[in-house]
Amino acid sequence: MAIAATCRGLSGMTQINMTDQAIRRTAIVTGAARGIGAGVAGRVDYAAAKAGLIGFTKSLALRLGQHGVTANAIGPGFVVSDMTRVGAQRRGRSFEEHQRIVAQTIPVRRVGQPEDIAHTASYLVSPEAGFVSVQVVYVAGGPVD
Repeated sequence: MAIAATCRGLSGMTQINMTDQAIRRTAIVTGAARGIGAGVAGRVDYAAAKAGLIGFTKSLALRLGQHGVTANAIGPGFVVSDMTRVGAQRRGRSFEEHQRIVAQTIPVRRVGQPEDIAHTASYLVSPEAGFVSVQVVYVAGGPVD
């Protein structure tokens, strides 16, 4: 199910918008996942979907680059969200305790905030990033693998 939702959904949206986007210089940003090359224990579908999304993004960048369109993926690390809150509940921890524990495993010793991802996406779609394409930008507070 994760593969269908991720890859088919993105592919369908891209096909609908490709003609309009190719008319002018624009940027496409997709969401990958931190350290996906190593896989995700117990989540084969999730890892496969995210790996497919990275391949899709790179292929899209190569296909549309001739029209001035850039395409990149953002690979977030642990970011405060409803999804990470559920992860804390599954482990029987308060969300605050879970964040403290996770922060100790991140080189910058803090968890990510939604704004960290938003700032990166803003840069990638800006004119200043017009020469940045076919990249996975990890916003994870340090090395991912």
